[in-house]
Amino acid sequence: MYFIPQQTKKNLPILFKADPLYKDITAAELPRAYLDLLAEQNGGYLLSSRIQTKEPTSDGIDYAAVHAIMGLHDDPKNSLYAQQEIARSAGLPDYFVLFSSNGNQLFAFDYSKLSPSGEPSIRHIDIETDNWQTVAADFGQFLRSLIVAPMNVPEEIRLTHTEGEHAFLLADCESLPELLLHFEDDPDKQWYLQWIAHYSGHPDAACRKIACEALETQILYFRNELPDTVHAVLANFLADQDPAIQELARTLEKELADE
Repeated sequence: MYFIPQQTKKNLPILFKADPLYKDITAAELPRAYLDLLAEQNGGYLLSSRIQTKEPTSDGIDYAAVHAIMGLHDDPKNSLYAQQEIARSAGLPDYFVLFSSNGNQLFAFDYSKLSPSGEPSIRHIDIETDNWQTVAADFGQFLRSLIVAPMNVPEEIRLTHTEGEHAFLLADCESLPELLLHFEDDPDKQWYLQWIAHYSGHPDAACRKIACEALETQILYFRNELPDTVHAVLANFLADQDPAIQELARTLEKELADE
């Protein structure tokens, strides 16, 4: 299994569109290893998040981070069809078919360079540094080359939401406080609250307590910026089985009522 199993999103059915992605290459003609992967789950975040590179990237001196694989469906946030515009707006050649993106960091099928079996090679493209490098001869080799690596939280640079979502999905109770702190002043409060809600249902009470404390910070210091969904998130903690979490949630309920 390569994907982190989707828990809150529906796994959309694979959609094969007839429009060519490059010359006469349609979605149905994309590499078999990619199509087999989507049969497991139609796009999503990866359990193994790094691939070695021969040259430095914006991620590291000898590696690139790989966060999500795009699926074949119509959800624009993670659709291979919708995301091809990224390559066009960046002025990349039409022989690149993107299957993963994070800001200026892209991975693409490169139809200008085929493997002995006739499959496209895999390119990592760093738009910011204009660095293009081959990281695998084909998609199957790309998947086999992925390695498990920690999701580092930098002190001075804000992670993108793509990086943040990946980190939240991989976090444990030890790494969760730093991650929640990193994003606590994120302007997209709806996005941030969804991750607090995600951990409000964690089987470990320690993780739920950490999430509830993060909600406390939001209510105390960012109350005027919070969407109405904060009440639904709080309700999760009010119903928690742990008495300490319930007590903190009741205090937060009173704090919200005083607004």
